[in-house]
Amino acid sequence: MHIDMQSSPSERFREFFQAYQDENGRHIYVEQVQKMSLEGLLSLFVNYDDLLRFDPVSAKTLREKPEDTFKAADDALVEVLTIEDPIYASSDETAGLFHVRFSNLPDLVDLRRLRSVHLGKLLSVEGIIIRQSIVKPLLIQGIFQCTRKGCEEIHFVPQEGGYYTEPSKCNNPQCTNTSSFKLLTKDENTIYTDFQSVTVQEKPESLPPGQIPRSVPARLIGDLVDTVRAGDRAIVSGILRMKVKGKQKGKLATFDPWLDVNFVSSREKEFEEIDIDPDTEQEILELSTDINIHRRIVRSVAPSIYGMEMIKEALITVLFGGVSRVAPDGMKQRGESNLLMIGDPGVAKSQLLQYVHRLAPRGLLTSGKASSAAGLTAAVIRDAETGEFGLEAGALVLADRGVCMIDEFDKMNPTDRSSIHEAMEQQTVSIAKAGIVAQLNARTAIIAAANPRFGRYEDSRPPVENINLPPTILSRFDLIYIIRDVPDVETDKRMARHILELRRGHVIEDTEPTITMDLLRKYISYAKQHVQPSLTDDAMERIEQFYLNLRKESDDSSAIAITPRYLEAIIRLSESQARMALKEDVTIDHVEAAINLLRASLEQAGKDPVTGRVDIDYLLSGTTKTSRSKMQIIIDIMKEESRVGSSDVVSIRRIKELAKEQNIDDDFVDRVINQLRSNGEIYSPSDGFVKLA
Repeated sequence: MHIDMQSSPSERFREFFQAYQDENGRHIYVEQVQKMSLEGLLSLFVNYDDLLRFDPVSAKTLREKPEDTFKAADDALVEVLTIEDPIYASSDETAGLFHVRFSNLPDLVDLRRLRSVHLGKLLSVEGIIIRQSIVKPLLIQGIFQCTRKGCEEIHFVPQEGGYYTEPSKCNNPQCTNTSSFKLLTKDENTIYTDFQSVTVQEKPESLPPGQIPRSVPARLIGDLVDTVRAGDRAIVSGILRMKVKGKQKGKLATFDPWLDVNFVSSREKEFEEIDIDPDTEQEILELSTDINIHRRIVRSVAPSIYGMEMIKEALITVLFGGVSRVAPDGMKQRGESNLLMIGDPGVAKSQLLQYVHRLAPRGLLTSGKASSAAGLTAAVIRDAETGEFGLEAGALVLADRGVCMIDEFDKMNPTDRSSIHEAMEQQTVSIAKAGIVAQLNARTAIIAAANPRFGRYEDSRPPVENINLPPTILSRFDLIYIIRDVPDVETDKRMARHILELRRGHVIEDTEPTITMDLLRKYISYAKQHVQPSLTDDAMERIEQFYLNLRKESDDSSAIAITPRYLEAIIRLSESQARMALKEDVTIDHVEAAINLLRASLEQAGKDPVTGRVDIDYLLSGTTKTSRSKMQIIIDIMKEESRVGSSDVVSIRRIKELAKEQNIDDDFVDRVINQLRSNGEIYSPSDGFVKLA
């Protein structure tokens, strides 16, 4: 299409709207304009590539002189809309509110690379919306009335740049008023639009090590308000402007940048913005056909860390994740799994988290000691400019649809740690502070690492005493692994040789990844985007059989071996195993792999040391069915001795003698007495004696 080079910018845009055709010969922008009048829309969305193909000069001018170009495009839109629907175009309710939005601008500018040369230019930035304000009315055109008695002259004053502007003087030659004017807020010619400010921050995964994330405030006008919310990943396009820093005398010659937004696109629905070219996609598909793909993937996870195959398989299983679904009644079923590693010092827990952080397509790593409740979930922050409260997203919200890793989990303040209960199970973060009531998405898998309470894991103590975490948190982890540092001559020799050779820069056979980190990251991203596995009949029967067998053990022994929460965990882990091979159907092999992971977790942390049976209560409360029975025997002894004795006071030595007849050792009696004393059920009136409370 030939463009008249002598035409005005407005005429060029009008010709573009009316004449542009897509590859199918459709006048797509004429159709959009017609749709605007039918549906009451205020914006026309233009693909920059379409403008570039049709009119390269206007496309270049748009980026170099966006403010004038926007006005020309908006005027052209009104002209075309007047042809299609003159009544809608001239309506008082829509006057001055029609805008052209330009999407798909080339060359995203890194937030860290914003410089003074970008001022006044049209650009796009990509990041996370960490803060948003409430929506407020913004005055576009004010109708002012002179308040001088006998004058009452009417003045039309456009409001430029978002700042309130009154007339400088009265237009009536007979009036000398220069300061007293009244805004007619309800006049039909007074034009308002919606206004909202947001803050765009760098993505956590693209943040250079040791750097503070940078951000830029942005202002949304009109129908752009509420198109994104805190925690969303978005591309924001607009003019980079500046404002004076500070309001006092002796202002600095530095300015604060901000974005006057023309277009915003939320990428919240996408798992990850990794570009996978056709060659890489073909390589991924070929990898998935390997019969040993599961083993190859596990061997590629942190190959420089010796051993720990079960932990590595669990980590990669969590990264692939299951399928999130919504039940017919609207109940959400999470697909992400949660993993906890409890280990002795120096067993490479933090190194594993660091590796997973680099491997995860969308990962965020934080330390428990340095994390607060607001930092993990969300905070209500007062805006420094307006003084109003707004939401700021925390780590779990920023890691939405990704993985959040928390090191030193046991060092967290208990109050702060309890704030993530909702996020771990419901995958939301609810806020009700300072008049702000909101619910943010936190659809993230959580991988946490912690040290035992006594420095090293003591096998003689139950898990609840070794793990410095409350049962309410432990029950929300699908997998809990205990990593012990046990001396063994052969194992220690191999590990020492492994570390020494790595230090010399030698490549050991087992340390060479079969799949590179970059390819594995893309493999995970591709699997999460394109593979949504579902259970086959055989897989369902195997899961049901495993669950019922453990529940039957519970029925026989009165020990709770497994709960329905772990049934859902098996389903999630099985779906993740299927995703590893890019399979749409979950088979028995996938279920068996998931059961092995769960069984290893249960046997490590929840096995009764006396009977050898799995008992979830042993993990959550530290008391097994066997222990509960023995404890009841000791309590009965105390009650009986109190009843038949001359006083209510019972000798501890007498309790141990009677307990020994029931095959209960003295150490267990001491532990029970200490526990009952801590619970306030008994007390010691003197040394060596106890009395029921």
